[in-house]
Amino acid sequence: MYSVIRNRLTNAAQVRGYQVLTSTRKVIPVYPPVQEAQRQNLIPILTQKNLEMLDPQGWKRKLVSKFGKDRLRAGDVVRVVYDKSKCSHDDFVGYVLSVSRKDLVQDSSLLLRNQIAKTAVEMRVPVFSPLVERIDLLRKFDGKRHRNKHYYIRGTKLDVGDLEAGLRKKK
Repeated sequence: MYSVIRNRLTNAAQVRGYQVLTSTRKVIPVYPPVQEAQRQNLIPILTQKNLEMLDPQGWKRKLVSKFGKDRLRAGDVVRVVYDKSKCSHDDFVGYVLSVSRKDLVQDSSLLLRNQIAKTAVEMRVPVFSPLVERIDLLRKFDGKRHRNKHYYIRGTKLDVGDLEAGLRKKK
């Protein structure tokens, strides 16, 4: 009995080509390998299309670039203006503690610090968010502190005061 099934399996496998028979009546199809299409790395292509949609003018990319005179650095004072038609957030003025530059540029963000009603407030702002209408550079860093991150100013005499009131006084 076993030899009959075995002979039937080998004969059927030779005739059918890409099918594998089992000892039961079920036939399991085995398909030929698919020809490999041209392999392209899709992530850079999708990233570029996403960037063109999020930042058509390119000004956000200049802000978070590593080099250039228009880039943001730790120590700058900026105003983030939100699009009023899309959200109800108020504009936020803050001292840049850090600029988080990511491998995917659209994931970059700013960590801002300000003092509102004698309470220190920190806010992380995604630069490429569609809610951000513009980011205004109010004051460049003074050059005294050569650091990429200014986390150390928290709770010291270097900590920021009320930036909006200070900027109003200077005008």
